[in-house]
Amino acid sequence: MPQGHMIGARVVVALLLGALVGYAIGNSLQSDAERGKTLTLKQYVADFESYKEKLVSSEAPMAATVVMGMIMVALLFAVYELFAFGVGKALQAVAPRRSPGEPPAGLPPPPWNLGRP
Repeated sequence: MPQGHMIGARVVVALLLGALVGYAIGNSLQSDAERGKTLTLKQYVADFESYKEKLVSSEAPMAATVVMGMIMVALLFAVYELFAFGVGKALQAVAPRRSPGEPPAGLPPPPWNLGRP
């Protein structure tokens, strides 16, 4: 696959994944803000014990969280590369590269082809 298609594919995939992550974060922040607008002190105090229990129960050993983080990042890069490969193949099918030796119609040949048969 030509290098130009892979660079373009990686840019397209990075932009799409960035847009998806940004959209997800924006939705999460918006829903948190809506819940915060309707939350009263009485509701918060009434559920304090459940909030505290949820926070305490999510404790995990540091080694396990580091290993899980490494696995998640490796999977993220694998998914990214698979998407980039697929988009690169699609770009190659849609816009095949011309031979580097063929100049556009009406233009002189490129300098690297001078003197070659």
